Amino acid sequence: MPYKPYLLILCALAIMSGSCKKKNGPGGTVIPPPAPEAELVVSVPNINLNSDVNAAQGPTLTVTMKITSTPLPAQGVNIVVTVLDPAGVPIPQNAVTTITGDTITVTIIGLPSLKVADVTITVTSKAKPTNTKTYKFGVMNKTP
Repeated sequence: MPYKPYLLILCALAIMSGSCKKKNGPGGTVIPPPAPEAELVVSVPNINLNSDVNAAQGPTLTVTMKITSTPLPAQGVNIVVTVLDPAGVPIPQNAVTTITGDTITVTIIGLPSLKVADVTITVTSKAKPTNTKTYKFGVMNKTP
């Protein structure tokens, strides 16, 4: 009985199945896909959101925010601040900021005297632009 043809076919199949194996890293180790980014969770202490009762003691107001997402966005977040005077005219603010830590400090500038300005702060993940949070509040510069 000729075993040679069967042995050759068996060896050829073994070699082919070994060469078709998917290798994702050095030594053939499989690298798992990255975990999906956690939804942004940001706290804004000392600010009354969706309210006009916030006050500044001058034309600037410093707002500190804390990112509590676990894990933090690996590439950081972008911060955009928009401020409108009572007539709806934009008040120029500092350029877009990128933060890679868990604490965000934003300084709002140019607040009009004895008037309420509308503030919008948008926090967006750099890696996943759909992962965003927006915070709105009014603030009054109490100095004449």
